[in-house]
Amino acid sequence: MSRLLAWAIALYMACATAGPLGPDGTPGRYLPGKFIWFDLATEDPAAARAFYGAVFGWKFRDAGSYAVIENATGKVGGIFRHARPAGAKVGARWLSVISVSDAVRVAAAARERGGEVLLAPRAIAGRGTHAVLRDPEGAAFGILASEGGDPPDTPVAEGDAFWFDLFARDPAKAAAFYAAIAGFEVDVGQVVGRERTLLSTGGIARAGITRLHAGVDRPGWLPYILVDDVPATLARARKAGGRVLLEPRSQVLGGDLAIIADPLGGAVGIVSWGPR
Repeated sequence: MSRLLAWAIALYMACATAGPLGPDGTPGRYLPGKFIWFDLATEDPAAARAFYGAVFGWKFRDAGSYAVIENATGKVGGIFRHARPAGAKVGARWLSVISVSDAVRVAAAARERGGEVLLAPRAIAGRGTHAVLRDPEGAAFGILASEGGDPPDTPVAEGDAFWFDLFARDPAKAAAFYAAIAGFEVDVGQVVGRERTLLSTGGIARAGITRLHAGVDRPGWLPYILVDDVPATLARARKAGGRVLLEPRSQVLGGDLAIIADPLGGAVGIVSWGPR
């Protein structure tokens, strides 16, 4: 069994125990292409709670073997236990989840276009119909037709997921794949001085695709959390036992962006975003 397949099954087992385990929205109202949730698979949920609570001020609500992450304005995502596979370098990984109106159709479309279905669409009471997929380059992501509908496009609150980036070997091919399965509009242009591929729906940018950095061994999705002060957040992360994978640089958002890893290796970006 592959590591990602075992991870997908662990997510299913965690979510099958209790609900509600998805975003708050209006039932029947979907915003396909919007990233509506993210889950942390970790071998030590207690350590993850301690770290992310200290860094972002998150709170956690138990739901059986799953824990819902909450910030000051509501639900953000979830955490579930997943044993580290033999030989794995890290013991934690984030899964970014995209809204769809029909998970069965999207999973089939992904398979037809060279992707892989790690966890076939399953209906989970309190969550909706979700699946875990892998794109042709190997980046894993989730899809969810939420039982409670999708949250509206309102300003992102501090401590919530603000942005999602896909690091890919071939951004153009990756964009074509996601456009075909999830209906994204694709734009290529200069963003904060760098060429970026943007995935949008309804005129709203949802995520970006950038070429995989040298030294990074595999493609993947990276969520970014909105914070009010990047240096202060980095200081809290270091104090809580985390590592800084990418230090702030003046040429990238004026130093208002960084990437950190929790003590078990789960990577997440942080960004401070004011008027620009």
